[in-house]
Amino acid sequence: MTNRENRRQRDDYKSEGAEKPFDVVHKNIDQPISLVLKDGRKIDGTLAGYDLELNLVMQNVKILRGEDVKEKELIIVRRNNILAIGDHILS
Repeated sequence: MTNRENRRQRDDYKSEGAEKPFDVVHKNIDQPISLVLKDGRKIDGTLAGYDLELNLVMQNVKILRGEDVKEKELIIVRRNNILAIGDHILS
């Protein structure tokens, strides 16, 4: 495959509208987001940062499990516990 064909194939991939997890996270820094964890909890808060493993730092957080709500000022969520960020399902 030539460089031109490779480039065209990459451009076709981008044009499909697929977003990579880093893109979703990076464009939402300092924005309110919702996470769904694998154990069913939902976390609402402001995305403060992330690392290269996609562990997330969140501020002003509400953790919801059924009717139970806990509020935390700052938490770190490990990437392997996250099922979805907003409407984006992570694989």
